[in-house]
Amino acid sequence: MKIVQTVDFFTPILDNPFDWGKVAAANALSDIYAMGGTPISALQLVSWPREDLSFEILSEVLKGGLEIMQSAGCNIIGGHSIDDKEPKYGFAVMGIINEVIYKKRNLQLGDKLYLTKPLGSGIISSAIKKNLASDKAVYEVTEVMSTLNDKALEAAKQLNANAITDVTGFGLLGHLIEMIGDSNVTVNIYQDEVPVIKYANEYFNNGIYPSGSIRNFDLAKENIIYNSDQESFVKILSDAQTSGGLLISAPSDNSINVKDISNRFGINLWEIGDIVSRYKNKVNIINNK
Repeated sequence: MKIVQTVDFFTPILDNPFDWGKVAAANALSDIYAMGGTPISALQLVSWPREDLSFEILSEVLKGGLEIMQSAGCNIIGGHSIDDKEPKYGFAVMGIINEVIYKKRNLQLGDKLYLTKPLGSGIISSAIKKNLASDKAVYEVTEVMSTLNDKALEAAKQLNANAITDVTGFGLLGHLIEMIGDSNVTVNIYQDEVPVIKYANEYFNNGIYPSGSIRNFDLAKENIIYNSDQESFVKILSDAQTSGGLLISAPSDNSINVKDISNRFGINLWEIGDIVSRYKNKVNIINNK
């Protein structure tokens, strides 16, 4: 048995405090799942401006976090709080691994690349802050961000995954470039296969694109080959995510029924790319499979 630990917390990204608590908990658990672990216990981390925000609001945040932790079978065993000008909430999580420890830098030639959640949460979160997001958009992004990656991990195991990471603040491209590292491989991304939350494209086309995503794009673009008409798509690939899905590299095996695995665990498995010998650059954007 191996023990793994992780920590994550952030400022409010949703107006509803209960939902913020849920997303913060799901986000903190994600690294445990990405390593192949089962979360066991967690410590809460709270920064709270008690002069400006009531403890009733904090109570809702804590209830949201508790709901997700309970659904994950993870016990909250304590925590720490401080008085701060800006509210922050998150967890330090401990998990155990009884089987394989999944590493992100183990891409293999011939692997296929899968994603388990759609992109665009950073763009929609920015629209929420600007009071431009519709109720439907808020509902959709909340559902995406508060969904645990536990079933995604089980699906990855069935795929015989070689490498896994979770897609968060560096965007899909940033985390993918980390997965590639110094290896002599190229990842082809199929533009037509990458899932994006419906409302994210709409807000992006209206000029909403967070500063963190801009930084991600600026850092990632030198490692990518794409056409000028694909720049908007590459920017969405760079969008900073909160509690995103798992990015899974798994062998191309015709004996594995991906649709069956997806249905069995009640999740989506989008095949968004493949791993080949290095040509052009670390990541190449192509239109379709």
